[in-house]
Amino acid sequence: MLRMLVFGDMGRHGGGDVLYMLTRELAASHWDALLHVGDFAYDFGDNLGLNGDAFMARIEPLAAALPYMTTPGNHEIEGNLFQNYRNRLTMPRYDSRDGFDMWHSWDMQQAHFIAYSSEVFFANKADIPIQLKWLEADLIAANTRRKDYPWIIAYGHRPMYCSNDDDDDCTHNNSIVRLALEGLFHKYGVDLVIEAHEHSYERLWPVYNYTVTQYNYINPKAMVHIVSGAAGCNEDDGACINRIPGPRGPWSAFRAWVPGTYSYCHMEIHNSTHLYMDSYSVQQQRLEDSFWIVQENHGMRV
Repeated sequence: MLRMLVFGDMGRHGGGDVLYMLTRELAASHWDALLHVGDFAYDFGDNLGLNGDAFMARIEPLAAALPYMTTPGNHEIEGNLFQNYRNRLTMPRYDSRDGFDMWHSWDMQQAHFIAYSSEVFFANKADIPIQLKWLEADLIAANTRRKDYPWIIAYGHRPMYCSNDDDDDCTHNNSIVRLALEGLFHKYGVDLVIEAHEHSYERLWPVYNYTVTQYNYINPKAMVHIVSGAAGCNEDDGACINRIPGPRGPWSAFRAWVPGTYSYCHMEIHNSTHLYMDSYSVQQQRLEDSFWIVQENHGMRV
C-alpha cells in the first residue's frame, strides 16, 4: 500500500500547525512521500531570501525523511524567473534549458504521478506548447504501462474548478488552466487531479466540461478533483480569506472553509482498484472528509 501526505499553500508562519501535525504523523506511522502542491514560505525570496531559508530549515526534518515532491505555485513566479524555486527544490528535469521546465513525472508502487506547472499559463507563456507536448507524450507512455501503474495522478497548483467567491482563474467558466488541460487529461484517463491555491478544501464529483458524470466514485467516467490549499498561508494574519459561501456547481461534493483553520490530506493507494483519501482539520483534530475511489477500468477515455 502506498501512503502519502498531501497539502498545498504552506507559509513560513501559517504552516506551523500543519508542520507540527505532519511531524507527528511521520513519527507515529509509515509514510512513503510528501506531496506539496505549490506555494512555499510566502515567499522564498522575501527578506533577501532569509524567509526561504527559514522555511527550508523547518521543512527539512520531513523532506530529509521522505521524498518531498513539489510543483510551483504563483508565489514562486518571482518576475517569471522562479529562481528560488528552481534552486531550492530539485525535481526531475527533462529539458536542456537548465531547469526552466518545472514539470516531471515519477512512478511509485502502482501509481504514475505527473507534476505539471499551472504557472506557465500566467508567466513564461512561451513554455505552454513545450509543456503540453511533454504532457501528451508522457500520458501516451503512461497508458502503455497501465498494467503495472494503473493509477494516473496529476497535480498542479491552480484548480480547474472551485467554489470560492474570489476572482481567480478557477472561479470562471472559461478557466485558462481548465481549457488548456482538462481535455488532455480526460482523453488519457487521468484518475485524480490534486490542486491547491484556494486556501480551503474541496472535493468534486467526477466531472468533465462542467458535466457531472455520476454522484459516486465507483468506476468514475471522468477525473476526480481535490483542492487542498489550506496548509497555512500568511495572508490576513493567517485567516486565509478564500470564502466558500456555497457550491458553485453540482460538481461540488464537499467543501470546508473556516477562517484561521488549516488542513491537509492523507492518500492511500491500497491496490490497483481502490484509492482512499481524506482531509484532516488540524484545529478540530478530526477528519473533516473521507472517500474511496474504486476504479476497475483504468485507461483512455473516448
